[in-house]
This record gives sequence, C-alpha cells and structure tokens, in this order.
Amino acid sequence: MAAVGAVLPAAAATPAAARAAVDTIPVGDNPLGVTVSPLGHRVYVADAGDDSVSVIDRSSNAVIATIPVGDSPAGVAVGGLGTLLYVTNQGSDSVSVISTITNAVIATIHVGGTPRGVAVGGLGTRLYVVNAGSDTVSVINTITNSVVTTIPAADGPGAPAASPTENRLYVVHGGSNTLSVINTDTYAVIRTVPVGASPGGLAVSPDGKSVYVTSQSDDTVTAIAT
Repeated sequence: MAAVGAVLPAAAATPAAARAAVDTIPVGDNPLGVTVSPLGHRVYVADAGDDSVSVIDRSSNAVIATIPVGDSPAGVAVGGLGTLLYVTNQGSDSVSVISTITNAVIATIHVGGTPRGVAVGGLGTRLYVVNAGSDTVSVINTITNSVVTTIPAADGPGAPAASPTENRLYVVHGGSNTLSVINTDTYAVIRTVPVGASPGGLAVSPDGKSVYVTSQSDDTVTAIAT
C-alpha cells in the first residue's frame, strides 16, 4: 500500500547572492511549459500567446530559433534521446512533434480536449498526454506517432509523470484532490491516493520509490511511497 504524508517547507536560508538571476531571456508571448535537452545544450519554451516554441542556446542564453506549432502550446517534453520534442497544443487539441535537429514540426497528432501535461515513458516509446478538457489521458506510440488508447481520468487531470523504473504513470487531479496510479501495461488505474487541496506539481524520485505532489491551496507537499 502507498504510504502518504505531508512534507512541510524547512529549507535552510540561502545567501542572497546565490539566489540572484544570472540572466533574463526574452521569449514569445505568455511562456508556459519549459524543458531542457538531455545533454543540457538547449532549452525549449512553449509560448502560448504566439503559438510557437522558443529554442534557447544555454551557452549564450539567446533564442536561436522560433518554431511555429499549434494553437496555445502548453506542455513540452523531450524524447528520442534528445532528437524529438513534443508540444501539447491546448487550442487545437493536438501534439506537435518537432525534430530538434532541424527545428521543424515533422508530425501532428490529434488527441483529446485541451491537452496540457505531457510525459515520455516506456523507454521513449510512449508519450502520455493529459487532456484537461475531456478528463482523459492519450497514450501515443512514438514510433508511429499514433494514439494507441485513451484512458479515462478523474476530474481535472493535471500534471503527469512516468516512473523511471516501473510500468507506472502518475496523474494529479485538481477536481478530486487525488493522484491516480496507472499501470502502463494494461492502461488501467490501479490505485487512487488522496493528496492535498488543488494539487499541481508532480515529481517521481530517480529510483521510482517516491512520488511528490504539491498542493497549492493548503501549502503542502504530499510524499507517497510507491
């Protein structure tokens, strides 16, 4: 069974100089999702207001490319050992597949309503897209760029995270203040765990043994033993 507990903020004070911003990088309008390439050379930002993705070179902290995508992009995730970028488009109910080598869209995949969160799993062969507007999760085969199944989700699905060590996908639900645990072999919800109010952020430990969920309304983090 999952063990659940709240972890309260208790970080030691950090010198102000260590917290200072090193740069401010202008990007497109209304930037939302952000991710870093596996080798750390590139940063990708979804600009919801401009229907584009900004590509930032980390060595210069400069935008080196702007890629047009679908309507109101939100979530971004890197796959294909860094050669592919996946972008959810909230307004066009789709996912843009981008080659990070050419910085061009190579495929568009239609999913459920208002896709937001996205996660890569299955050793890179599966993409999980949370559709906030239809309370579902689309499972995509990244080799064929096609939807293989759609999983019903609880009310208000938000951030997804795939376990790095197990056949598990975790999804938070703001409408029910819960975390769903999905078996990625059977695509079935195998457990529902209560969390704090208005869950938002979600992270899985590198060993896959712990999941952490932030709750905006009660200022807590729920720690779950998988």
